[in-house]
Amino acid sequence: MNKNVLNEDSLLINKAQNGDEGAFNFLMTKYYPRVYASLYSFTKSKEDSEDIAQQTFTKVWQQINSFRGESALFTWIYRIAINLAKNYVASSAYKKQKINISSDSVEIDFPSYENPENSLMHLESLNRIKSYVDSLPESLRTAFTLREVDGKSYEEIANITNTPIGTVRSRIFRAREGVLEYIAEEL
Repeated sequence: MNKNVLNEDSLLINKAQNGDEGAFNFLMTKYYPRVYASLYSFTKSKEDSEDIAQQTFTKVWQQINSFRGESALFTWIYRIAINLAKNYVASSAYKKQKINISSDSVEIDFPSYENPENSLMHLESLNRIKSYVDSLPESLRTAFTLREVDGKSYEEIANITNTPIGTVRSRIFRAREGVLEYIAEEL
């Protein structure tokens, strides 16, 4: 991460910890789009993602003094967001929805298609892969999504999920292995 960004965040965190709402609002404006996008990948609902993002930043404001700087600010915020999202998904208010994996997240070499029928077949294949990823156990799906969709490092995923890094690597490996087996069998 850029040193200037770290210094800017450090100054803003310090001000926010001293009650400066303007500094906190700047941080919220900076990180809200990334938090929202990550939440949307879990909920597939604009409204739910907005609600959870708002709850996230309310909790961040309430707990800003507990931020110790042991990780990047975004990692800390992201962990709060993911925990709130997991609680929301587990609640009875949540109507069972599947995680949204964009077609960009699964890299498969498909030849380019000239006609609409082949293009439609390609899209159907991607949708079947998305459905498979949706069917993975939550722990595998979460690790896979954080790595393949959100581009998080293994260390960041370990911090976010409060899981040992070896477990994170294993979960991502198993999820990838499952996706590749599914592709080999189904496509």
